[in-house]
Amino acid sequence: MKSTIIVMLSIVLVVIFSQFSVSLKDDSLLVRYVQPFFYEALEGALDIVMSDENSFSPIDSQDLKQNTEVAELRQVIDGDTIDVFINGETERIRYIAANTPEFGEPCYQQSSLANRRLVEGKDLRLGRDETDRDANGRLLRYVYADGLLVERQLIADGFAEVVRYRSDDNFYEEFKALEEAAAERGLGCHLTGIFDDDSLVR
Repeated sequence: MKSTIIVMLSIVLVVIFSQFSVSLKDDSLLVRYVQPFFYEALEGALDIVMSDENSFSPIDSQDLKQNTEVAELRQVIDGDTIDVFINGETERIRYIAANTPEFGEPCYQQSSLANRRLVEGKDLRLGRDETDRDANGRLLRYVYADGLLVERQLIADGFAEVVRYRSDDNFYEEFKALEEAAAERGLGCHLTGIFDDDSLVR
């Protein structure tokens, strides 16, 4: 109950904050003092949400070594995209089966922060499905952080919706069930209605 109240208050703050048209380079009092406090409060709320019963156990390391490749995090782009160093070069990774709000949409900051907290400082491994790259040249991969499947956690916590990209559907049914459970409980971004487009295919 306590975590639900904190999450709801955080979302209210996000909605209010998003009504201000403020540039990140703006030197106003809002940006210098209010914005840092806002993000600190948001991180505190996420700590509570992401440490409850939705947490999954890491996958056996031997299984991961056989079916994945090691990557080093370079940058978190948003809720479903990261840059990693792999095979001697930097590649942009688009998560398979998980979709998060775009820049300017409700819950963009929360989903991006949730992703960052899952992958930063962790040992990353990447797993493939059927498709190697998307139309934008990004590698399509399942991302494991210290053995935890990031897409699964983001969807279970309500910060991502499940989508099916072509034949890349190894976890589709499981992720779909997790999203339905998160939506019923009003977790993460679901309270904003951003995922209510009645579409599970991209």
